[in-house]
Amino acid sequence: MVTVIGFQSSFGVLILGLLLTGAGIGAALAVASTAIIGNVPVRRAGMAASIEEVSYEFGSLIAVSVLGSLLTAIYGARVVLPDGAPDAAGNSIAEAQAAAQGDAEILQAAATAFDSAYLVVMLVVAVVLAVGAVITGVLLRRYLPGTQSQLHSEH
Repeated sequence: MVTVIGFQSSFGVLILGLLLTGAGIGAALAVASTAIIGNVPVRRAGMAASIEEVSYEFGSLIAVSVLGSLLTAIYGARVVLPDGAPDAAGNSIAEAQAAAQGDAEILQAAATAFDSAYLVVMLVVAVVLAVGAVITGVLLRRYLPGTQSQLHSEH
């Protein structure tokens, strides 16, 4: 969000974005948890909860590693360092800040490349989420309230 609206925007806009993100994630996790736990027999609820939690943790781990790798790759491909800049500055923004030793040109080149890479990663995330939402919507049309997946005699 900051990449799109810029750093000059107010702190309130950032807080609003974080609140909306948190509300969206909370709503999605609540629905997912209900769908997982609500569609298993009572005697298997513990197993379903374990699978849900492990899936959440594993998904988070994979997302962080894949998105972090993508961010680093795009940063390295897009950074245009000034002549005489240390090669290490092209590896990551942290290394650029350490190698710059106050050189404003290196810092600006690193910041520009990082902002660009971050925006690309956020666009990739948005596309993946949109595709996932469409696929989920199509797959779940078969399982409306009262369908076979909702009927367990143990509930």
